[in-house]
Formats: sequence, C-alpha cells, structure tokens
Amino acid sequence: MRYSLGVDIGASKISFALLKGKHCISKDKISTPKKQKDIIEAISNIISRITRHISSQQIKGIGVGVPGPIDKEKESVLNPPNLKALFKFPLKKVLQKKLSFEVKIENDANCFVLGEAVIGAGKGFRKVIGLTLGSGVGGGIVFRTARNQWKIYTGAFGGAGEFGHMTIKFDGLKCSCGNFGCLEAYASAKFFERKSKYSPKEIENQARKGNKKAIALYREFGKNLGIGIANLVNVLDPEVVVIGGSISKASQLFLKETKKEAKKRILSPYSKRFVKIKIAKLGDFSGAIGAALLPEIQNYD
Repeated sequence: MRYSLGVDIGASKISFALLKGKHCISKDKISTPKKQKDIIEAISNIISRITRHISSQQIKGIGVGVPGPIDKEKESVLNPPNLKALFKFPLKKVLQKKLSFEVKIENDANCFVLGEAVIGAGKGFRKVIGLTLGSGVGGGIVFRTARNQWKIYTGAFGGAGEFGHMTIKFDGLKCSCGNFGCLEAYASAKFFERKSKYSPKEIENQARKGNKKAIALYREFGKNLGIGIANLVNVLDPEVVVIGGSISKASQLFLKETKKEAKKRILSPYSKRFVKIKIAKLGDFSGAIGAALLPEIQNYD
C-alpha cells in the first residue's frame, strides 16, 4: 500500500497529514511563515521529516490545499486575500522541483469536503457538500461515481462551491466581495462582529454561561445558515451536508435551529426527510487529509 501526503496552507497555520491508503498515520501543524520562501522551506522540512522512513517509490504524491482562487490549468495560486505571500505564485511548479514528487493543488474548502466525504462525517454517502464556517464561508461539492471514484465538482471555470457568496437576502448587508446579502455576511465571524463587536468564541463563552443575548445570537446565526443550506439542497440535492470550520465547534448552540430552518425551506419531500446535516469529524486536519487524497482522485470538468 502506497503513501500520500497532504498539506493545508492557511493564513495562520499549515497542517500536514500522511496517509497510508485511506488511513491517516501522521499529523502535524505549524504557524504559517510570513515570507514566500519561508513557507516553501517550512513545507519541505516537515515533509522530509515525516517521510524520512519511507522510500520515495512508496509515495504516490502530494496534495496541497490553498485558499482560492487558483488557476486550475497551471495549478498556481492567484490572489488569496489572507495569504498575500503566495499572490500569483506557481506553487505546483516550485514544490515539485523542491520535493521531486508529483504535486496537485486544490481549493482548501474542496480538500475539506473531500476528506470528510471519504473518511469523515460524509463516509458512506455518494453525494456530499460541505461548508466551512470561520472568518468567511467556504464550500465544496464532492461525489462518488458508479465506478467508485471520488471526484470534486469545480464547474466550467473552476469557481464552483463559492457558497459563502450565495445571496440569501437581495437587499441585505454589503459583503466583503462587493455584493449584497451574501450568506457570508450572515453565517460567519462577520455576523457576530457586526452584531456584538465580539468574536464568535467570545459570544460562545457567554452563551455557555447562560447569557440570553449570546444564546439568541447563535440561534439567529443558525437560522441564517439553515436558509443557505436549504438553498443548496434545493439546487444540488446532496445526501449529506457537512459543516466544518472554527465556528462549527459551537454547533450545540446553533445546529438545532439550522436543521429546523432548513427543513422548513427544502422543497423535495424526500430531501426534507432524508438529507443529513452533520458536523465534521476530522477536526483541524480535515483539509490536510483531503489534500492527501488528491493524488487518488480526478476533477470533474
């Protein structure tokens, strides 16, 4: 059985996962360096360390998850808003030369959904969508073919899965993308900061202590998320929706409201009855594990 490596590059941390087949056997994470050359050097050093007892012939490849947007043809990073060091950077070319392994890059939210679909909360389902809730809202669409192959749906131009920029209120708040009423304005950290000037974690702490205003905020957040999920179910008809990201750790405060609101708005009686809304299982390493699965799968164009 061959090994594969996954790297999830975020604005504040880089996560690593080593898989043997579909089993994660090693994980690690570091703070993200500020400079481009230091990011590459750090990735190279960690990969060298966690593969030191494995021959290069046993390694199938390396998958790398990065914040979008990315150039799917050239597999390079374009202009990630929170990772300026990799602006217009030919990541695949540089890493492949540095590490001498085949490298695949993909949007980090797609990696998250892939990891959860194959060995996480979406395991056992064929059609999976996922959302990451944090400073923004990311998303991805993954499905398994009749030949039992996993694929990521990226759309005609590589932009599929931008669930955070789906409009849920046409005359709503202005989003950081420039549009109005996006889900991201109502179901990310931005919602809590606008409503209270506090972070989601601070509001969570208050809610767990019984603060009624904090509890009400999380319920409102859950309702907003439920509206977005209902729209996604009505359009994409998945079997399961997996919710991850830092805010998902407070799911006890909003998930009941999310499910209730989604069920009210889902059109198909079958989807209303059978679609699952689940919290991610792989924690902070969902993206790295999904990235490690990239050498095994093909994109659906």
